[in-house]
Amino acid sequence: MRRRDAARQRTGPGREGGDRGFTLVEILVSMSIMAVFMAMFTGLVVQMFRSANKSSATAAAQSQVNIAFLRLDEEIRYAAGISTPGSVGADSYVEYLTTNTGGPICTELRLNAASGQLQRRTWTRGVSPVTPTGWIPLASDVTSAAPFTFSPADATFNFQRLRLKLVASSGSGGTAAARQLDVTFTALNTSLSTSSAADCTEGRSIP
Repeated sequence: MRRRDAARQRTGPGREGGDRGFTLVEILVSMSIMAVFMAMFTGLVVQMFRSANKSSATAAAQSQVNIAFLRLDEEIRYAAGISTPGSVGADSYVEYLTTNTGGPICTELRLNAASGQLQRRTWTRGVSPVTPTGWIPLASDVTSAAPFTFSPADATFNFQRLRLKLVASSGSGGTAAARQLDVTFTALNTSLSTSSAADCTEGRSIP
């Protein structure tokens, strides 16, 4: 009799630590706490991805302007003349003449408004008919209200200069990034006597 009573005390419903389970309130509280932590974790992950995408877009935009600068710097630095910038339709143009590599070569830059590209092409000066090469993109996703500004040689600065001003964009929405290129190139093979306002502009009439 005593053994049965002892067993009943060990396994009875009133004993602490038995298989009494969880109440509905406890489950709801646990789920609420879990939901709060999951929301915090998800928000942190989303923020990390946004930061990574923003950094990637910024690097891409910066790469665009760097490529354009490096390519043009080594060419315009040795130009023998720079034309007066102009436009054909919505596209802006400027040309420069180089003679340091042999024959006279005309190089034409164009900011194509439709494609958002800074483009470049060349032809040999003095050869008729003028037969430019195809357009080669130097930078994409770029815009500018006034991409090319020409400064003639003067008593203060004895060389012609070309200012290039572009805004390169990358990404979209909350991850969009933009970088500005505003640089002035100096044509060291020009002087006060250099007159090149119309140099190489014959290519503008050729699509």
